Amino acid sequence: MRARTVLVEPSPSGHRFQTVAMVAEVVARDDDVVVLTSRGALTDPAHETFLAPLQGVRVEGVFEQEYPSTRTLALEVSRRASRGDTVVVLDADTALRRWWLEALRAFGLRRRPRVVFMLTRYPARLGPTDLVGWRLRIPKALLAVLAMLTGGLHRVAGFAGRDDLSRGWIVRRTRDPARCAAHSRDRAELRERHGLPADRRLVGIFGGVSERKHPDLVWEAMLAGGVEADLVLGGGLSEGVASWAGRLEQTDRNRLVLRSGFLPDQELDELVAAADAVALVMTNNGPSGIMGKALAAGVPVVTAGSAVRAAEASATGGGESAAMDAASIGAALRRVLDRGGLGVSNVPEASVEAYVASMLGRERRNVTRTGPL
Repeated sequence: MRARTVLVEPSPSGHRFQTVAMVAEVVARDDDVVVLTSRGALTDPAHETFLAPLQGVRVEGVFEQEYPSTRTLALEVSRRASRGDTVVVLDADTALRRWWLEALRAFGLRRRPRVVFMLTRYPARLGPTDLVGWRLRIPKALLAVLAMLTGGLHRVAGFAGRDDLSRGWIVRRTRDPARCAAHSRDRAELRERHGLPADRRLVGIFGGVSERKHPDLVWEAMLAGGVEADLVLGGGLSEGVASWAGRLEQTDRNRLVLRSGFLPDQELDELVAAADAVALVMTNNGPSGIMGKALAAGVPVVTAGSAVRAAEASATGGGESAAMDAASIGAALRRVLDRGGLGVSNVPEASVEAYVASMLGRERRNVTRTGPL
């Protein structure tokens, strides 16, 4: 009889179902897989794109809301998972706050399944003076220990840069995978397919394009640095970004390429591969899924606002880091565009299989260096 793994992700937003699909595809090779999500998610385009095509994976809409309470989540897990099952709660930062209590209430004295939490907002790399980062990390580490002591949690993983080979002590370091279904070697063909200018260099900002990705600052950097390129915004645009784009002068708008709305993964991959550079200007100090796509597609990145991404860009030869100002970003864009392609990588490939194994505690690699909390 095959083991069973229950993946919990109520919300499809932000390409979260892409992560669910990656985990499900690997785990389903050995286990029966059930995905618990919200009822509304079953009609979302992300479900049709990422989960519906998977063979041997059952998806059940059990939550009324995309963001259920921790109490609701724990009760649903207690109903649908039993001893011997593995439960993986993806994007578990919010649930971690009260899981130690709600798991006790939901399960009582019954034997619990093996529960794994994947944290998406746990700072992966901090300097000693980063007080904001430590205020985030220390409470989450303590809550994880408390949930483990009360028997409701067995493993906690968190995203780390693709150059980070340490294991971590409490929160296990899980390298964000680098995967893209298209490559820059086919750039001319991809541009023709998607109606992109063939004779212009393209700087791309992809995924959910909101103010936190600072497209206005990237545009200012391109102008200030004399970067002869067009700016591509590909993905769901926030109201603020759409409003900013609409206020540009016509001459500037002629250098702006919009691909707005939900993008199936294949289309998103092809747009990333069609760019000459990808800009990742945002202050969350963690890795980026779009950066992984760019690395796999052979497209250099310019990153600002994250020590994690800066270290990764250097170690993987994936691009350059810059300060959060127009002059520094513009200079870095000029350098990567003039150089073209990626540099030399000093780290092993960040595969989907290694990502899932690290998350679930099924690693087969031998890493001797251990990181902090």
